[in-house]
Amino acid sequence: MSLSFSRSVKFGAVRFNFSTAGIGISLGVPGLRVGIGARGAYIGGGVGGFRYRKSLNARPQGKSQPIVAPKRVDTPQGSDDFNVIARVEHETTSVLELSDSTSDALLQSMNEQFSKVPLWPFVCVGLLVLFSLFVVVSGAWPAFLRPVVFVTFVAIAGWVYWRDQMGKLTVLFYEPDQVTNDLFDCLCRELKQAATARKIKSIASTSQYADKKYSAGAGQGLRFGGARLVLGHAPGVVANVPVPVLTSDKTTLAFYPDRVLAFQGKAVGAIEYAKLSAQSERVKYVESESVPGDAQVVDKTWQYVNKKGGPDRRFKNNRELPICAYSQLNISTPDGLDVRFIGSKNGGFDGLAHALSAMHAAFRSSHISGSGGVDSAARLPAKTADDQ
Repeated sequence: MSLSFSRSVKFGAVRFNFSTAGIGISLGVPGLRVGIGARGAYIGGGVGGFRYRKSLNARPQGKSQPIVAPKRVDTPQGSDDFNVIARVEHETTSVLELSDSTSDALLQSMNEQFSKVPLWPFVCVGLLVLFSLFVVVSGAWPAFLRPVVFVTFVAIAGWVYWRDQMGKLTVLFYEPDQVTNDLFDCLCRELKQAATARKIKSIASTSQYADKKYSAGAGQGLRFGGARLVLGHAPGVVANVPVPVLTSDKTTLAFYPDRVLAFQGKAVGAIEYAKLSAQSERVKYVESESVPGDAQVVDKTWQYVNKKGGPDRRFKNNRELPICAYSQLNISTPDGLDVRFIGSKNGGFDGLAHALSAMHAAFRSSHISGSGGVDSAARLPAKTADDQ
């Protein structure tokens, strides 16, 4: 049994409190006292047998964000810095650092095209100035000339805009062999299946928390970004087949039959399937927003928890939150690619991760053996718009 010590010394209206927890001081009159001690400032009072005491310490009352339990929690926006002791940012590697030996010419062409300065804004300004001058000097001219000149200038501006867009367009054509085609078709099917999740976000960063009582008992937190999974075309690229496109907070990944193209702004990189790693894991996620219709609720927790995992009664409006079984997809490469997604469907990314792993195994086996197969059949010449 632990020992404790407590003693009070009073000097008029001032009282000094000595205990094993520290030294405190209070000031007041019978029925009302204000003081500060080891647990912070407080105010108290009472009449007869009734007593009242309230802590004056500021406690965070902000809205808690979704939490991955028992080890993860989404980073509360704007109010969690006091509790964060470390943070790891994802997607920090530039896609220009990602390249494979067969994509050098293609990447150089695409990056040159994307870096071109568009002409249409300058043409529009010039035509606007010319049309203003025309309106001034054509006061006595036939009235039908103004709309004719206006339509002509609009057509010229539209044509220049179209030329700018075509100048930045890359056209890819594929005729893969049967093995590659089957693997790619499976990847497309699994992408469409994963995209059916009601809620999908990308993970921008992971934080470590100092005090778990502010994060529902979790030690790690997540900061989210936007996410989109579609079967279509990458920005500035047209292919003869629709491809799986995964868009996260900073990076867009387009999965073609022979390689993966990665986009960040106007920069383009390429990734070999043989170097690509995709993993799907199931996580428990505390949902502070509305629970998606496809989510599986497996448990409940509290916005603020005590040491035993129950509700901390010191916090007002301490909400009970549902814990859902969610799915997380991690895509990475040895040279620094780190893109992560989380979805509301339990196991929703399993099929997509398996299809990407099958592509990885096929290309890795073909590359190591040196035989043609999947590798040589998938890597067909790519034509740009300038080559047409």
